[in-house]
Amino acid sequence: MISLLSSSITEEMGWFATAWHHMYDNPIFGVAILVIFGLLGGKLISLVKFPRVTGYILIGIIIGPSVLAMLSHEMVESFTIIRQVAIGFIGYTIGLELRFDKLKKTGKQVTIITLVQALTTAIFVCLAIFSYLTLTGGSHIWTYALILGAIATATAPGPIVAVVKSYRTKGPVTDVLLPLVALDDAIGIMLFAVMLSLGTSFLSGPVSIGHMLLDPILEIGLSIVIGALIGFVVTLITKKWNRESDDFLMMVIIGFVFFGIGVGQAVHASAILLPMTIGVFLTNSIDEKYEHRLTGKTDLFSAPILLAFFTIAGAELQLSLLVKIGVLGIIYLFVRILGKVTGAYFSAKAVKAPKNVVKYLGFTLIPQAGVAIDMALTTQLRFESADLADFAEVGAVIMTIVLAATVIYEVFGLVVVKWALGKAGEIDAAVGNWD
Repeated sequence: MISLLSSSITEEMGWFATAWHHMYDNPIFGVAILVIFGLLGGKLISLVKFPRVTGYILIGIIIGPSVLAMLSHEMVESFTIIRQVAIGFIGYTIGLELRFDKLKKTGKQVTIITLVQALTTAIFVCLAIFSYLTLTGGSHIWTYALILGAIATATAPGPIVAVVKSYRTKGPVTDVLLPLVALDDAIGIMLFAVMLSLGTSFLSGPVSIGHMLLDPILEIGLSIVIGALIGFVVTLITKKWNRESDDFLMMVIIGFVFFGIGVGQAVHASAILLPMTIGVFLTNSIDEKYEHRLTGKTDLFSAPILLAFFTIAGAELQLSLLVKIGVLGIIYLFVRILGKVTGAYFSAKAVKAPKNVVKYLGFTLIPQAGVAIDMALTTQLRFESADLADFAEVGAVIMTIVLAATVIYEVFGLVVVKWALGKAGEIDAAVGNWD
């Protein structure tokens, strides 16, 4: 009897283990874990008045491979389509905020502040790393300094947009911040392309200036042209059928944003800039109240995608990298913040921006994630190529530094963004609309 009972229990346990194994490998089950636990993390973190996005990222770390391993490395890597769609909708959302009538007031300020803070950050990080490696007798000094300096310019638009939408912020800091993070990516992409070519030239031989500039200019130009064409088509349809149901119009917009994301991948256009251009074209071609009506619907569609995206971002972060960051990584971490805050402060003051923009804008630029990781990955792949295979360690070190810094920037940077927008008096006391 005991033997039969033991055998039955063993069979039941075996069945449970098999079922769990199948669920563990099932991407649909993985998406369910992302959304359910992401919601839980957002709810819990909101109890201590932190941004919900921080909760999504923290819960992602906990359920990811670094802690509980409820999601495997392979599972996290399989969520590529969620990342791609989320980044596309982040770009589209930023574009909707760039109305030309508003930019007439802040456009010059935004351009100057963006350029100055980006270049200040790049120069600060470059000089700090150059000085440290020179004093300690390091190798490949200019390569590390130039490439890390360029990567430091990147600001993560996704978490910033999430905080802005979650707290429904409104005011001069928000008005400057949203177009700034969009322009910041374009500047960062160009600067990185130049610095990567220049940095590798110290190891593999000189590269022509034309080659350094051509690729990023083509990428940006292609993104704007394709985005504008798609935006034109979307605008025609939404104007012609503006009396159709909101659900119909939402599906039109979603379909064409997906189309833009797919075309962008096929022609290697910017994942942020192309859908952002669609948003810019649409918002400047229709009435603002009509645009808000459309945005309300598309936000409902994109909310769970963005929630999953930020939870994935947390799951991707490897806590073990924090112990490997070293002095070079600590310099990158703190000098980048110094560059962002200093550059934004003095440039905003020079263009006579509102007092709160001068005081708090720089602190909202701390988050760093997707674009910087893409740059680091591009660097690593470049150093693994045949002509630079002997210097593969350089690419691996840069990748480790950026990934480790991202862990800190993503978790603590969002708290600083909320603090800065709160001090500027731009946070609505009402509960955010992402529930």
